[in-house]
Amino acid sequence: MNLKQMLERTASEVPQNTAIVLGSRRVSYRELDETSNKIANALISLGTKKGDHVAILMSRTPEWVINCFGALKAGAASVLLDAGAKAPELEPQFRESDPKILITEERFSPVLSSILPNIPPLNQVLEVDTDPYKGMVANSSPASPSVDIKDEDEAILFYTLGVLGKNKGVVHTHASFMSILPIVVEKLELERDDVVLGLLPFNYLLGFGLVVLMPIKMGATIAILPHFSSKSLLDTVEQEKATMLIGVPASFNGLALIDEETTKSYDLSSLRGVLSAGAKSSALFMEMLEKKFHLTVCEIYGLTELIIVTIGAIRDRKLGTAGRPLAELRVLDKNGREVPRGSVGEAVARAPWMMKEYYKSPELTAQVLKDGWFHTGDLVKLDEDGYLEFIEKTSSIIVPSGGVKILPAAVEEVLLRHPAVAETACVGVLDDYKGQIPTAFVVLKEGQSATVDEIRNFCRQSLSDYKVPKQIKFVDSLPRTGSGQIDRKQLSVTKES
Repeated sequence: MNLKQMLERTASEVPQNTAIVLGSRRVSYRELDETSNKIANALISLGTKKGDHVAILMSRTPEWVINCFGALKAGAASVLLDAGAKAPELEPQFRESDPKILITEERFSPVLSSILPNIPPLNQVLEVDTDPYKGMVANSSPASPSVDIKDEDEAILFYTLGVLGKNKGVVHTHASFMSILPIVVEKLELERDDVVLGLLPFNYLLGFGLVVLMPIKMGATIAILPHFSSKSLLDTVEQEKATMLIGVPASFNGLALIDEETTKSYDLSSLRGVLSAGAKSSALFMEMLEKKFHLTVCEIYGLTELIIVTIGAIRDRKLGTAGRPLAELRVLDKNGREVPRGSVGEAVARAPWMMKEYYKSPELTAQVLKDGWFHTGDLVKLDEDGYLEFIEKTSSIIVPSGGVKILPAAVEEVLLRHPAVAETACVGVLDDYKGQIPTAFVVLKEGQSATVDEIRNFCRQSLSDYKVPKQIKFVDSLPRTGSGQIDRKQLSVTKES
């Protein structure tokens, strides 16, 4: 089965069920299926052939989902672009990914006007909020296009820095998603009456796979929250009776810190689960979240290239871990030997849902895919019960002038225990003379205060002297990437003060 057939099956079984909701806009499964058929047929009439690439640069709306499936149903692969990216970031992605057609919105015209003259010509640029586009769709057939899509055909190109730190297109086939989706649906016990509220951008693997595809696989509802704030989240949970939240730990840390008086003013009784992904979560905050909202927190460990490696299931999870392996997983030392349980090593995995390749980059693909095993560059450990704890990305390890390595997560865990600390990130700030200076960026809880000396003395109670941050900087917020992860690279180039 492919993604086209998956949507068609769900639409035939529950045509009247709400597929997508955004404010007052509701899209049924019948509308999602028929409108995406119209778009697919329109794309075919414009010359789109099986295997062509169609770029999607759109806001997180029902139209994003409909148009992405339209491209897939035409037999094309969708190239998912970041709506928050700037022209210098988008231009190389356009040039490398070979799109024949771009589906976008009028609001992106300024950024596109500086890109399109510098790349190979596109066959068409379609703006979904214009009359010509609406007329094209209205005049197109709602019948399912007769395109022979194979399971092994390319479906999606995601752009990610990946394990090599280079922005490359990760290619996933229809089979990638169809092999993992039933497993995740089972582990999270998703039902058709579930309402999944996602806090992740759709152009990222976890946003597309978990927030878009997983509910469609089951016939559940996708609730869209275009802009995150604690108030808008609580409003939407109450209004739509959301049952599951999917996002990055930082979003849930903020929820855990909301005062009880505020939460009691909402009816949040529909919530039963939280799925945390994209970064390591804090067991302390996740436990607070469970107690405050009476729900179950699950965590996954995955990468764009591997989708999901481990998952904490509704009935089988341990706070502070990312669950048990779904993929075949080895934890290796630097010499390629498996380490004993409880020891730290590099996660090396393989699975049927692994990426096909980095697009047009066989050399980079060969660097990470060796004998069928994907080398993640992530440091992890498996405990005695087989639960995985994510330790650190190898690239995030701090190496100060003394040469003794520091794991940021170990420092951050201590900092988060301080009663005044809401969020923190520890990085090695680059200095031409001193090398990496261990630096903690700290966001204080609202109404709380602390001094540099207080924070440093608190750290000394639990950390060796060399692990205590040499610099502590109080900030209003931490910079984040488009997927919601802390942007450590940006922090690491902050000038020493």
